[in-house]
Amino acid sequence: MLLGVIEISLRSTRVSAADVGTETSSRLLAREHAIAARQENIERLTSLLMAEVEMLRDLGASGIEVTASPELRGTRLIRLLDRVSSAVGSGSIRIPSRREIAAAAFLGATVAAEARDDEQVTVARVGEAGVEVASGTAGRVPGWFGSRPVGTTAIARKARFSNPPRQDQVEAALTGATRALGTLIAPPGERAIVVSSRAEQVANLCGPRIGPGEVRTGLESIRELRTEDLAARFGIGPAEARGLIPAMVVHGALSEAFGQPVEPLAGDPVAGRRWLAEADRVFAGRRPG
Repeated sequence: MLLGVIEISLRSTRVSAADVGTETSSRLLAREHAIAARQENIERLTSLLMAEVEMLRDLGASGIEVTASPELRGTRLIRLLDRVSSAVGSGSIRIPSRREIAAAAFLGATVAAEARDDEQVTVARVGEAGVEVASGTAGRVPGWFGSRPVGTTAIARKARFSNPPRQDQVEAALTGATRALGTLIAPPGERAIVVSSRAEQVANLCGPRIGPGEVRTGLESIRELRTEDLAARFGIGPAEARGLIPAMVVHGALSEAFGQPVEPLAGDPVAGRRWLAEADRVFAGRRPG
């Protein structure tokens, strides 16, 4: 079944499409628009939402879901966009709970993975505003959850990164993220996976299994590169490039918190949400306002 998801977050809107089966998923589209969720951008966001819903329909999506991050709950912006979403036939905008976000990321990372039925896995989903973590048996709805407000945008804002970031700014970000995420006491697992939209670039710089050492090596390799240079090197937009170093910082901090290397993985929000909806435990999400 070809499905689409449009995710509205604080700094961007991400559009994904995938052909999802019972235990398989083939991702067809994943793109990001760097438009901040602010009232002054309502016209741009309205046009974007209408255009992307039409694009997903043209692609053949039989179901389209529009979601917004928990930080946007109750805002006038989401109430206005909710009317647009309903008018174009994609339904009311859902605001999933952090548990729902973590559970969907866990299933998206483990259902179709090459994992034993009894393998214990921890999955962290890195967003702009925070990190959601779930732990449990691969392919099943997880039983342990945690979250911390240590996302890519939050890290960049706190560290006040210059362009390129100075060494002392990066070290401060690493220290702060490690301290904040160190309070997550997840059950021990055999694997630790970190889901993010920067997974491809992080793996390119740090490798497929990442500890603090690999993160420092990766950071050193791009130490003198400006945002424009990173964007050109990886073929990504400036906003995505700005989030790369914070994403690397989070990977290193999560490895410290979990006490083992982490595996970067691109998220599959379409499949994760579908598999969670089909499970016998669906976490409640609220409507806007």
